[in-house]
Amino acid sequence: MSAAAGTSVPPSGRRPRSLAQRHPGLVRLLWSLLALTLLPAMLLVVERVRGEGAEQRVAIVMDEIALAEQASYLGTDALTLGLHYQTLGLSGIALYEDTVETAANKGRLAALLGREAHAVAALLGEPPPPVAADATLVRPLVPGAADRLRTNTDAAPTTLTMGGEAWYAWPGDSFRTRPVGVDRAQVEAWAAAGFEIAYRPRNFPGLRGVGSDYPPEARYLIYAGLQVAGHPNALGEVIEVSQNYLTAVIEGTPQDGMPQVAGRVPTVRLLSFNQDYLNQRLRPTEVVEKYLLAANERNVRLFYLRPYTEEQLGDMVANTEALVRELRRALEREGFTVGDLALLDVDYVPSPALRLGAALGVLIGLALLGLAFPAPWGLLAAAAVALMALLATGISWAAPALMAAIVFPVLGFALLRHRPFALLGATGVSLIGAVLLVAVGSDRASMLAIEPFAGVAATLVLPPALMAAQLLLRWHRPATWVRTLWGYRVRLGDVAIALVVVAVLALVVIRRGNFPILAATEAELALRSALADLFVRPRFKELVGHPLALLALFNPRWPAWATGPLLVAGVIAQASILNSFSHYHTPVLISLQRTLIALAIGLLLGLVLVPLVRLLVFAIRRWLEADARGGDVATEQ
Repeated sequence: MSAAAGTSVPPSGRRPRSLAQRHPGLVRLLWSLLALTLLPAMLLVVERVRGEGAEQRVAIVMDEIALAEQASYLGTDALTLGLHYQTLGLSGIALYEDTVETAANKGRLAALLGREAHAVAALLGEPPPPVAADATLVRPLVPGAADRLRTNTDAAPTTLTMGGEAWYAWPGDSFRTRPVGVDRAQVEAWAAAGFEIAYRPRNFPGLRGVGSDYPPEARYLIYAGLQVAGHPNALGEVIEVSQNYLTAVIEGTPQDGMPQVAGRVPTVRLLSFNQDYLNQRLRPTEVVEKYLLAANERNVRLFYLRPYTEEQLGDMVANTEALVRELRRALEREGFTVGDLALLDVDYVPSPALRLGAALGVLIGLALLGLAFPAPWGLLAAAAVALMALLATGISWAAPALMAAIVFPVLGFALLRHRPFALLGATGVSLIGAVLLVAVGSDRASMLAIEPFAGVAATLVLPPALMAAQLLLRWHRPATWVRTLWGYRVRLGDVAIALVVVAVLALVVIRRGNFPILAATEAELALRSALADLFVRPRFKELVGHPLALLALFNPRWPAWATGPLLVAGVIAQASILNSFSHYHTPVLISLQRTLIALAIGLLLGLVLVPLVRLLVFAIRRWLEADARGGDVATEQ
């Protein structure tokens, strides 16, 4: 690979030369060394692909509380309704650990607040019990129903007698939060009906004996709320009792204690949707599409369903039936088997020596970035990227991974000659960066999204910013830019162009992630759906950025102010490629497929766009020339 000839001629003055142009031999040496580092990196990537395995099983469980709510509207019970959905493809049920309130609602406990106990004592003609008005009082109605409750926290209950019966009292109103333990009768009934069991334990301050009553029938542990049961002081117990279960790592819902636990127990990725969001916004076909996308692209294997419990989108039962039925069919069409996941986990332990080799490749890429700038700005740019990565991640393998995601999207357009199909070379350089990123950053924790990629926003913002800076510094020295801009007369057209550029960059930032601030348009959703039906859905940034880069590469005689922003848009597309591979939970081959598909579609769109734009430019030029000639004739007359 040779040093770049660059893009358009600068507006005026002598053009500053990059370090790569001054030292082409050094550039060739660094490219050669970079190629050598691909050997350990590729060994790690191949090992990771094997570690991802070919497992194509998924499990579907439904929330029992939401199911019971729907059943109550129909005048039936959750198990009866669950058996109906089982005929449509539902295979599992998620059962919650009881609280004082839920156990009382089931008739397993009698429960009173202190003020209610005072009233009962008055009716019985007894002195009021010595408890505060907001205390929680409990008496078992089923033998053994309060045994776990009495011993599961550091705070032991006070025992008192009321109406000739023994009651247990705790200070404070903890009806909805104090865990009682597993409802054995409920678990046995669902298991006997052929359902896979997901158990949902709860946390509570001072919890003791965590997991001692977890049902052996359960296959999955899905912690209720925003904390792992036993957080923060009993996580050792949690780890010990969780070895025979799959602990769910819930997408988009960080839980306190999960990072410490998930690295030491078998885990599975889970996707669910908020009940209100489902009821008000998501039709069954949309939910199915999202689950299918999660299975194919994000390695999600546990689907947590909630039935519709309101009727904003139509009949709640019909919608739930459609959701269960169509999800099962769609998964099986895609080659997935729905059923027990057994002990599904990631089996990948990267070699530190090979990771070090891949990290060396990233540092070589950082050196190449420095050479792409005129002196001394290259050294400053490389140092700034390295410092930012270290500040964002600390001294860890995540630091070179972040550097790779920032550096390699820029190298292709910054160092390769701007010929018509330099897009292919730039994408090749980005894929080299992707190999290094995957090699140096992947491990079990990152692949299970226990430790997400640090600095995702920077991977989309900094590469185009670096490309813009590199182009500006190769056109003019900073002092020249300061003098030029200081005395520049701003015109309405300039303001309009600047606003468009700012809007595009803002769109890149706020449209990232699974739950972006600005949602996709109906047209974009339709296009995504159509592409997903044909193959792995490519990223929209690449479908836009690749054609714009081609527009600049096929028109090198255009002014620099036109080609520069187009190349920056091309770098945004390249950054999107690295961003895809930085989602470690997505299988590597899926990220590669979506990259190549986006490249192919982008090339086709670009080859259509180039002649259309040229025709448009030609027509506008002829129109302006004709108008100018008409103005000259009118002046002469």
